[in-house]
Amino acid sequence: MVDVDGARIWTSQQGTPSPAAGGQPPAMVMIHGGPGLWEDFGPLAEMVDDLVEVYRYDQRGSGRSDRVGPYDIATAVADLEALRKQWWQPKLILVGHSFGAALALAYAVEHPEHVAALILISGTGVDLEWKEEHKAEAAARRSPDDRNRLAELHIQRAAGVWNEEIDREFCALTWATDFADRKHDLDRAAALYRAPGPNYEMNSAMTADWARMLLDGFADRVSGIAAPVLLMNGVGDPRPLSATARLALRLPNAELAILDDCGHFPWLEQPEVTRLTLREFLSDLLDEPED
Repeated sequence: MVDVDGARIWTSQQGTPSPAAGGQPPAMVMIHGGPGLWEDFGPLAEMVDDLVEVYRYDQRGSGRSDRVGPYDIATAVADLEALRKQWWQPKLILVGHSFGAALALAYAVEHPEHVAALILISGTGVDLEWKEEHKAEAAARRSPDDRNRLAELHIQRAAGVWNEEIDREFCALTWATDFADRKHDLDRAAALYRAPGPNYEMNSAMTADWARMLLDGFADRVSGIAAPVLLMNGVGDPRPLSATARLALRLPNAELAILDDCGHFPWLEQPEVTRLTLREFLSDLLDEPED
């Protein structure tokens, strides 16, 4: 647990990098999505922790960290910068998943001197055009019974009738559409849940703040990110690939990797392809031999 500006932040470190010629090699920091969820990157970190030192953390307000605000992008970026200083890491490789990709971009815009590279997994770009398409696709993947049950749960939540068991069911039904494997989607979604569950207040506040930033022209600022960027998306993600493609066109040094037969969590549905894609990118970045 690390104290950061009024909040205790849960962190984890693993891996021993090879010495770099000419200085300290960059460390990798994994940024989870949600907003208001938790990090669950153990399998992903193990794919690369022989190449880089890997840090994972639960953002302020989520997971094992304190549920205290403020909940906005600026605070999330400031928290990550404070952690970087405590970790004594001059350069970072930021891995952002889902909404974590937005936070990685925000950090890179504010602190480009500390960013060695970005790896954005299942992100949604820097516009809001994807939302309606995602909503429609997710709804189409649900059975009529699942749609009806989700509607019932939304009513219960609005009425304040809520507990951990109901929250688990709500999250499983909501997240099931994120998997390309339709036979096991509900079981896999249920396995993602961690008590005490999502921070819905944080989710609403952070999502609104990100929308505000986009409307204020943040998208134009990402064109100044000079660091190499790997954009990794699964074709089975209900979020449209077009959003990532539009982001790639804005970045001067972007590489796009589209993975077949997987959805929003490539390291869970296609672990070997994910591992090889990450290691190839890191090998080029760190000038390490591929394996």
